[in-house]
Amino acid sequence: MQTRRFVLASLTLFLIALGWNALVHLVLLRQLNASVQHLRRPDLSSKWWLSLILTAGLVGVFTWGYGRFARNATVREGLTWGVFFAVAAGLLVDLNQYILFPIPAKVAVAWFLAGLLEFSLYGILLTRLYPHKRA
Repeated sequence: MQTRRFVLASLTLFLIALGWNALVHLVLLRQLNASVQHLRRPDLSSKWWLSLILTAGLVGVFTWGYGRFARNATVREGLTWGVFFAVAAGLLVDLNQYILFPIPAKVAVAWFLAGLLEFSLYGILLTRLYPHKRA
């Protein structure tokens, strides 16, 4: 039962993540992202499948971590897990990209804030999608 719930919760978050990232990066942050377009791989369109694998992996790790560390499956716990994960991801990804590549600080900050909102929402959603046996 737990495996089935894990897979269903992860699949649901994966589909939400695809929509979320399309909205954020193709619509809301389109102009900011255009300012770093010249840094992207020239063959990015042939690597789209890697983005799907990365998204599925992140969602799987996020769901697993929530199931592992949440005790009561409350909204507060989900939100806390989402914020923790977003800060860790922001440090590992957004800050690191700002350090390594000549991207404007406002781009890195926008990506971080979008991730903070994204993973906070995912954490809250998991309290309903993946109420584990300790709940």
